[in-house]
Amino acid sequence: MNRLLACLIVLLVAASAVVAAAAQLAPEHARLAAMCGTWDVDMTFWLRPGAPGLPTKGTSTIRPLFDGRFVEEKIEGTLNGTPFTTLAWTGFNTATRQYEATRIASTNTIQIAETGGYDERTGQFELKAAYSMAGDTWHQRTVIQPTSADAMVATSYLSFGSVPEWKAVEIRYVRRAK
Repeated sequence: MNRLLACLIVLLVAASAVVAAAAQLAPEHARLAAMCGTWDVDMTFWLRPGAPGLPTKGTSTIRPLFDGRFVEEKIEGTLNGTPFTTLAWTGFNTATRQYEATRIASTNTIQIAETGGYDERTGQFELKAAYSMAGDTWHQRTVIQPTSADAMVATSYLSFGSVPEWKAVEIRYVRRAK
């Protein structure tokens, strides 16, 4: 019985070590941590190709989750007098070596799941998604470019059906003083 108990303890310790190793933060998580903070945002929305942009201002709060394994972003603003909120959860999947983000908004009922990478040469993230909305498959490409420790730009491009890709959203972030 003691031998069985000893084997069980060794097995549990070994399993714990495997789980702990799999859960370690990668250097790529530091890129997400650098985005944490409170930001003033200037946003422009283009609702269709060639349409004039609709500018607005808002606040973005980005915070770490689960010891930095993920970040959560909450953007709050007003567009044409109507308040809106978007939420996003982003992480780096060490198994796939991809950044993964899930986005939802108070303005619609869809959930957008994006995946992509970070380009060292250009210094930017690029994430892509395909999802169903309004009877079509939409394609979204989001480019996030940190321009300094206290500024970044996120741009989302959309396309669907035979409509070519257009710039749909641009968000310019300026970090609030601490």
